[in-house]
Amino acid sequence: MGMYTELVLKAMIKEDSPKIVKDILEFLFNGAEEPKKKPDHEFFTKERWDIIGRCNSYYHVPFSLSKYSEGYVFSRSDFKNYNSEIESFIDWIKPYIDEPDGYCIGWTWYEEYDVPTLIIL
Repeated sequence: MGMYTELVLKAMIKEDSPKIVKDILEFLFNGAEEPKKKPDHEFFTKERWDIIGRCNSYYHVPFSLSKYSEGYVFSRSDFKNYNSEIESFIDWIKPYIDEPDGYCIGWTWYEEYDVPTLIIL
């Protein structure tokens, strides 16, 4: 059946990020229309790439909350991370994050763990 993993992400996005990156963030976190073209990254080969930022369960907070606005993204969601979608998403988005090295941009928290795993740039 699988366990849930919470993802919390909060970071500034580089102003000069490609339009496709901003379009993907609008789709994932604001409910905009799905872009026809996808970036060339492993994340977009995952069957459930498009549920990042949208799912929730009883095991964490029972609702998702996501917003991308004025170059800032905040998202709190959780889902069954069967195919490492979260790790792949973080790998894709990291080059576009406008925060210093060593900065914590959020965490993942597996349902059965006592503490979260920080996401550090």
